[in-house]
Amino acid sequence: MNEHNPITIRIDEMVNVWKKNVRLQHSLIRWMLKPEDHRMYEGFCRLEASAYGKLDNLFVFFYTPFAGKASYSHAIMQNWLHEYDDPNQQQMLAKAGIKGNWNVEAFRKAVTENDYTACNKLLPDMIQSYRNWIGQPQTSFVLSVLPRQMSAPQHFVQWLQQWMEQPKQPNIQLLVFDHTDGNFWGTVFEKYADEAVTLLHDLRMQDAIKQIATAGAASDPYAFFRKCMFEMGDAALKKNKPLLSEWGEKAIESGKKIADKSLLATAYITYAGMLFSFRDHLLINQLLDTGMRLCKQEIVAGNESMKPLLLQYYTYKGADCQIQKERKEALDWFMKAGDEAVSFGYTVQAISSYYKAWVFADYKNWNPEKLRACEKALQLTDQLTDEEVQASEYPFMAYDFLQQKQHDESSLATRAEDKMIAVYGTDWQKTVEELKQNYTKKKIREAKNPKFENEVI
Repeated sequence: MNEHNPITIRIDEMVNVWKKNVRLQHSLIRWMLKPEDHRMYEGFCRLEASAYGKLDNLFVFFYTPFAGKASYSHAIMQNWLHEYDDPNQQQMLAKAGIKGNWNVEAFRKAVTENDYTACNKLLPDMIQSYRNWIGQPQTSFVLSVLPRQMSAPQHFVQWLQQWMEQPKQPNIQLLVFDHTDGNFWGTVFEKYADEAVTLLHDLRMQDAIKQIATAGAASDPYAFFRKCMFEMGDAALKKNKPLLSEWGEKAIESGKKIADKSLLATAYITYAGMLFSFRDHLLINQLLDTGMRLCKQEIVAGNESMKPLLLQYYTYKGADCQIQKERKEALDWFMKAGDEAVSFGYTVQAISSYYKAWVFADYKNWNPEKLRACEKALQLTDQLTDEEVQASEYPFMAYDFLQQKQHDESSLATRAEDKMIAVYGTDWQKTVEELKQNYTKKKIREAKNPKFENEVI
């Protein structure tokens, strides 16, 4: 591993923060980082779970999806048993000198029988059994998780509390990821302050990404293009419009020299986005219109990569109209983005665009327009998987539509109700009410003060 690599440097910093703050009495640990830093949390956990880990702990790391408080221990155990049964994994353990079989019959029985209650009690026992099997019964063990899906954060809080209340052998620790601004698991960490610890560190990932992305910029046109993107961002942060314009023009010229037209389209939209804070609406619209024409030409020519960019252009056009108080035009652009996404077969993106329109209409008290956005979204019900429902804004619009149409027996309402019950259970409305408290507040803030600069690239 290259010790001078910007990512390696930051992983080493995380290791040092751990060494300074984590103690044996801590049975619950969290890395509280920016949401976009989840890859670094993942990298930290994967490294420590490998033979190259730098901490004196036994780490295991799972991406096990969280579907509910009752079933999560079962899901982790099932995941663990699946890994243990993998011949490659057993070969690696044998090479590490671990002989004989791990006695997992009790754990396998509970998992096979879907005995969730037993699994909750058995998970700490499974950890201790593993430590005994590999001959390290006292070594500090870290169960680290990063769920691929999170159906209900408030239920994960309940599972964490359940974990803290379970009897465990000493030196067994659970590691989770939390967002700096969200503080999603804060109540548990406050309740168990003596047994829990929060790790905080500024990873300066923008600097790291810039260092990696612009390496060799003098001779590599792609690296120079990326340098232009970063320099534009720095100029915008410094409120230096002349410098922004200089790098914006360089980005466009660089994009024109590279065969990949999506880079040129990215240059136009990035430059336009950076100009939002300067309210140069004439130049913004020139850049967006030029970029949209390029996207449409390329799509007609068969360039599929331009489709997501075109949808982003529509959103930017809507945002610019919004800033200029051209509210109906803004709403039309958001709806157009949704309609175009449907035509492209991009169902989740369509839901997101209709949701932008829904939040904006809700903020302006335009009930007919809000209902129209809901109906458009709910027409896509049958095209969404359960995972896509959980990952999208669909639940909020389904909830709103069914609240307004409480006695509606149309197929649209029925399909939406059936979908929500299938994904969240019969008590789905309570779950959505809890989810939307935080999510909708954030989106309404965006409706009041749109900032699209950070969505680019």
